Amino acid sequence: MRRDYIIIPILLPAMLLLLLAISSCKRDHLYYEGSNTATVLVNPDWSSSSLQPNGITVFAYNASDGSLYKRFPPVSAQERCYIQLPKGNYTLVVMNDTPEEFADRIDFIGEENLKTLQAKGVKDVQRTQKLTEYLKTLSNSGTGAEANATSADDMYCIVEPDTLATAIYHNLHISQQQIDYFYDRPDDQISEENAIKVDVEPKRVVSMVNIKAHVKGLKYARGTTVSFLRGMAGGYMMGVGENSMEQVAHSFILNQRVFDPGSDSDGTIKASFLAFGMVGDGDNHAKYYLDINFVLINGEPYPLTFDVTDLIYIDVTLSLQLTINLNLEIELPEVIGEEGGGFDPDVSEWEDEIIDIPM
Repeated sequence: MRRDYIIIPILLPAMLLLLLAISSCKRDHLYYEGSNTATVLVNPDWSSSSLQPNGITVFAYNASDGSLYKRFPPVSAQERCYIQLPKGNYTLVVMNDTPEEFADRIDFIGEENLKTLQAKGVKDVQRTQKLTEYLKTLSNSGTGAEANATSADDMYCIVEPDTLATAIYHNLHISQQQIDYFYDRPDDQISEENAIKVDVEPKRVVSMVNIKAHVKGLKYARGTTVSFLRGMAGGYMMGVGENSMEQVAHSFILNQRVFDPGSDSDGTIKASFLAFGMVGDGDNHAKYYLDINFVLINGEPYPLTFDVTDLIYIDVTLSLQLTINLNLEIELPEVIGEEGGGFDPDVSEWEDEIIDIPM
């Protein structure tokens, strides 16, 4: 009987060591995230957007109802973007960098569903106040269709957005067979060759707007205050792939001046800024208005409003960046007298450009 008590303490540690050795040869499927998922490699090609982002963010949505499965942690541009997905059908939305990096320039809202995911312009409170004052003055003047079209109380200015590029990948199917393939595969054996590869080509969704006006009598203008382009899209529906239908305004300074060759009176003024572009898919009946607020050399304000709907020309450059060009002709009245009116901090003085004339 005494031998039994000696053998048991010896056998018990040996059995525990044997069990530990056996269990260490297999992955603990309760520990590894990939035990019930397949590994997907998201491979973005940024060449068409001409971007070199800091990183990439991926949203995965359930294809059945558009609900968000997961927003994956961002991955730097130098790393491979691997994500884990369980069995199901998915739609992926890919963007450059992270929503947090666009703070104060773009708000990302409606993340909970594919149809509501939107990159939305940030309201510029100070410029919106100036716009409201201008529209009120324009409406009271009753100067025609332009005045009547400004009655919407919800028109507001947004901050110039930063450059954003996105892509949508539909019909990503994860099967049980694919999950089983990764079930017992160690993490260090997951590579580009055996992962489920998803190739995407993000496109720029923020456009460059170029405004150029040829002005007769430009010498009679001391400068301009803030100008507005009204009717542009307020954001981009990332899960739908088109601009939102909400119309907003952009404020800008139109003060780059170039006189015509051989003229000290007539010339052009121009400005450029980033915007989400035209509302929706651009093929609708939306109206667009340009407000230029000149200040004449005698200090008198000379505001002008134009319906520029038919003047907008869209150009897709080689980099596939959408460029909106707007050209128009303006004539200012002759002003008798010297520059006056005192100092006005709202007036932006001209920034003259020197054009070399070939001899």
